[in-house]
Amino acid sequence: MEHVRLRHILAVARTGSFSRAAEEERITQPALSRSIAAFEQRHAVILFDRGRGGARPTPAGELVIEQARTLLAAADDLERSLRLYGTGDVGRVAFGLGPMLASLLLPDLGQALLRARPGLRIVTVTRPPEQLLPELLDDRIEMIVGNNWKMSHVPGTEKRDLGRVRLEVMVRAGHPLAGRTAVSTPDLDGYPTASAVELSSGGFGGARGIVCLRHFHVLRDLVLRTDCVWLSSPAFVAGELEQGSLVRLAVSDLAPIDSEICMLLRRGRSRSPAALVVAAEIEAMLGRIGGDTALSAA
Repeated sequence: MEHVRLRHILAVARTGSFSRAAEEERITQPALSRSIAAFEQRHAVILFDRGRGGARPTPAGELVIEQARTLLAAADDLERSLRLYGTGDVGRVAFGLGPMLASLLLPDLGQALLRARPGLRIVTVTRPPEQLLPELLDDRIEMIVGNNWKMSHVPGTEKRDLGRVRLEVMVRAGHPLAGRTAVSTPDLDGYPTASAVELSSGGFGGARGIVCLRHFHVLRDLVLRTDCVWLSSPAFVAGELEQGSLVRLAVSDLAPIDSEICMLLRRGRSRSPAALVVAAEIEAMLGRIGGDTALSAA
């Protein structure tokens, strides 16, 4: 059943005239009459009684007109939704992030997406990247954003490099190590380590244990209240560093750590327009962080 014929039928019903309906539809009256006649012949019905008073719907015509309005409204809604879907303005996007990136990116990412594309349905899952792999491989999420070393060489996937996040050792202001000009890794061994992942040898050196929490906001609060040593992104705690409540330690025998960030995708799967929008925003955010985060373009 062609939508154009339904539109012709609704035009006649609305105007009560074949001639005025033809003017509205910008076709000739014979062409409109042939369109409606073809519909009537195909379905063995008469839609309009023609007379001097114009065109009046028959009972069959009333049925067709009522359902044609519903069908065409639904078709218009679908067309509009597909148009918005193609631009990434509507639709559902589900993706996973590691704990550090979730804390670092999600507040600003959510704000930017909801402001620019309020029709999006955004679903996030926060776990260590290796624990997100079953979600990706079962198509429950479209992509994982996390540390490269956790996601290299996973069968059935493809990786796209996004950038690097600088990590530094931090402690609270007033920590016994905070005022020292020279700190080495053995010095760190005397204090517990705060971490989002369980380190195989305890803390940095394994001497005093580890507090393992996946929530970086809780880790930050813990470090502010204890003598824990924390390897984290200065970009995440920029406010605390500026206020002086957290301080960076210059560890002489610990090389600068740049955590490589990548996006992991199912090989051979097309990403939705909404996922492309989210990925572009994440990459732009990594580029804007600057200073403590260096973007390494893929």
